[in-house]
Amino acid sequence: MTPQVLKDRVVLLLISGMSAEAAEGFCVQQGQAVEAARQIVSDARKRITVAADYTRDEQLGKAVMRLDDLYAKSMAGQDIRTALQAQRELNRLLSLYADARRDETPADEVDASSMRRQLDLIVSATARPSTC
Repeated sequence: MTPQVLKDRVVLLLISGMSAEAAEGFCVQQGQAVEAARQIVSDARKRITVAADYTRDEQLGKAVMRLDDLYAKSMAGQDIRTALQAQRELNRLLSLYADARRDETPADEVDASSMRRQLDLIVSATARPSTC
């Protein structure tokens, strides 16, 4: 088996559910040294990660384009309800509501409670009698 074929086979084994350790064992059975087997599996895992990132970006792009198209068609047909649903889904998909959720819990409240705990710790530490 050529090195490239072995690398491709390991990728397929990993995406089929085989553990990294078992894939390393497969490489060793195919005549690879243990270190080479680890490197092959590591490279295969990187290939899978890169493919997943690319696919996610591609799918996100498709989803945005489809929602834009649905919105345009809905507005052209004066279907306001569907247009609004498409816009809401697009906003959710692009995480446009994330900042609004953060605004619901003001940072001042979080900082105040944190500072209150720190102040209580300082007061309790200074109130203890000195053992020196």
